[in-house]
Amino acid sequence: MFSFILEIIIFVSLSVIVYLLARTLPRIDDSAITKDPLEFRTHWLMAYLEKFDEWLKIFFEKFLRRVKVWILKLDNVVSERLSRFKKEVPKDLKLQREEKKVLEETREEIEEEIDEELGEQK
Repeated sequence: MFSFILEIIIFVSLSVIVYLLARTLPRIDDSAITKDPLEFRTHWLMAYLEKFDEWLKIFFEKFLRRVKVWILKLDNVVSERLSRFKKEVPKDLKLQREEKKVLEETREEIEEEIDEELGEQK
């Protein structure tokens, strides 16, 4: 916690220093700059670069969407394979297990009754 407070103090002090430096820098007057229309003329290549950028943007968007679909399909395949690996107990075995539990419970009850009868006879 102490180091966190020290970091906060350091960053606040750095921001104050940057603010003071920004205030002391000389101001540049925008009206003093004259704009020459020939100087800012666009290059002939810029139009082609802008078209290429648009094409590239569309291409990457389509490509990423297709990759997303491929990944989702792969995810479905992996999920299906994983579900195959799970060993599902057939219904017959589930019934047999339940029957075994019932038989064990009744056997225990019978043994308890026998133990009680033997205890009464002694």
